[in-house]
Amino acid sequence: MNWLFWKSDGPGKRLPGPKEIPQPIGAYLVTNANMPPDLVWTLKAVVSSRADEKHVTDVRVYDKNQTEARGVKVTDYHSLDGRSDLTIFDGWYNKETHAIGNRKS
Repeated sequence: MNWLFWKSDGPGKRLPGPKEIPQPIGAYLVTNANMPPDLVWTLKAVVSSRADEKHVTDVRVYDKNQTEARGVKVTDYHSLDGRSDLTIFDGWYNKETHAIGNRKS
């Protein structure tokens, strides 16, 4: 058993788990996708930083209730690989320029 929990597997190895959607993405969904604000802020997101672009973050937004109903456990960004039917937003945002791109248009 590996008890050295304070040691990392290296940069980019471990992705963060689900969390609230980033504010710029939520605003984008409300204003550009015309989604109801009450719905948008109940959604969850998983993110993955890009190694080659430090200010750009890939984001997938999903409805936690919908994934649970279909028996899909979302633990990180790659949990939704190949599951475009469960992603509401699949894109990226740049923290520096505030640009947002959507791969699921």
